Amino acid sequence: MSADSVLSVPCVVFAMRRESMYFRRAHPVRQHFPGAPCRAQFRGAREPQNPRTTTSMLMLETGIGAAAMETALRWCLSEPRLGNQRYRPCLLLCAGFSGALLPDQRIGDLVLGTEVVDQQGDHWQAIIPNSWIGQGIATGRLLTMPELVSDPGEKRRLGKHYGALAVDMESAIAARLCHQYSIPFACLRVISDDWQMALSPHLVELLRQERVSISRLARHVLRYPRLIGEFWRLAGQTRCASWSLLNPLSALIRDSLRTGAFG
Repeated sequence: MSADSVLSVPCVVFAMRRESMYFRRAHPVRQHFPGAPCRAQFRGAREPQNPRTTTSMLMLETGIGAAAMETALRWCLSEPRLGNQRYRPCLLLCAGFSGALLPDQRIGDLVLGTEVVDQQGDHWQAIIPNSWIGQGIATGRLLTMPELVSDPGEKRRLGKHYGALAVDMESAIAARLCHQYSIPFACLRVISDDWQMALSPHLVELLRQERVSISRLARHVLRYPRLIGEFWRLAGQTRCASWSLLNPLSALIRDSLRTGAFG
């Protein structure tokens, strides 16, 4: 194979391991990508209709927030080398949890982004496969904010102000970088906290880090005993959301591999 050959398979990007929990079980690791600034693994699963065919993609787990996402994607989109190949995604698919900005959204509901907007009002288009239009999944604008939005009143205000269906902390960074590097971009989000759900400031502080150590959680619970119930409620909701993401996300990847990109 020539030194200039290009490996072009989709890249699926999560911020947290909890978001990718069921996806990882369905798509086992085939190969690790050395030198990445975050967890980067080529994963694949046998096609149900054709067991000889493997669905392949690069999966990134970047860590929470804009800085972690930017670091990981600048590496990924700069054509890093894997042996004698350069990797360039045929599609970058940003996936994970989001907060509802509309009253009729429930835990586990999916949102396929048509556009991503940030706090400053900058916006970027996302692509949707033609076969997914009219399939019952909500489509529309997604909002990215720099911090976790935990107050129901603020969710209502943001939804109205930006005309957005859901809010997260990373999608706009991915959309902006894909636009800069001319990489097709898509975004699939799942509701993990609904319109009326409020998170206490103490829980928000814990969630600023992707991994919550048992000792740190214990210290917070000793000071604020009601945290334990709130924490386990959120854990159950995120399990439900991660499960809801699995099949539609896998189908989007299969679509991109069949067509080379969406359109």
